[in-house]
Amino acid sequence: STAAQTHPYGAHDLGELDRITAAGMKRLDDFQHSDGGWGWWKEGDSDPYMTAYVIWGFAVARDGGLSVHTQAVDRAADWLDVKLVDYETSYEQQAWMLHALAAWRRTQKAAAAPNALETKALGNVWEHREKLSAYGRALFALAEHDFGNGERAGVLVRNLENGARIDRAP
Repeated sequence: STAAQTHPYGAHDLGELDRITAAGMKRLDDFQHSDGGWGWWKEGDSDPYMTAYVIWGFAVARDGGLSVHTQAVDRAADWLDVKLVDYETSYEQQAWMLHALAAWRRTQKAAAAPNALETKALGNVWEHREKLSAYGRALFALAEHDFGNGERAGVLVRNLENGARIDRAP
């Protein structure tokens, strides 16, 4: 049977997935630093890249219907907003951070309006968008979309399409 091929060790209880997910989210909550960010370790300094990664992960979890400690993630987003200015010449990093912030601020039905710090960073990355890698440009397009700027997101997507090459070699 197909089930025997796809589950050679037998079917598993989906409740186990719920328990693993809840334990992982609790662990992330426990690793949050007092300043609101997350670092690479439970102790030590908060890191903007890791904080953005966790914020984005919680946004995906929330959008998937999981219960998320909203106040803790909002505190992390506020911390990350302040860190945006530290990366004014690091456009890839700003694009990543904006992507995570936009994903968190977005609701399931509507784009979010960026705050003043996010607006400044969006303008900065937009001004230097030609310096972004394809990955950075894609993240930035998602951020612009989630922040409700469909026109800019469309330009970024067209730039990605224009830069794509089809490799016909086997």
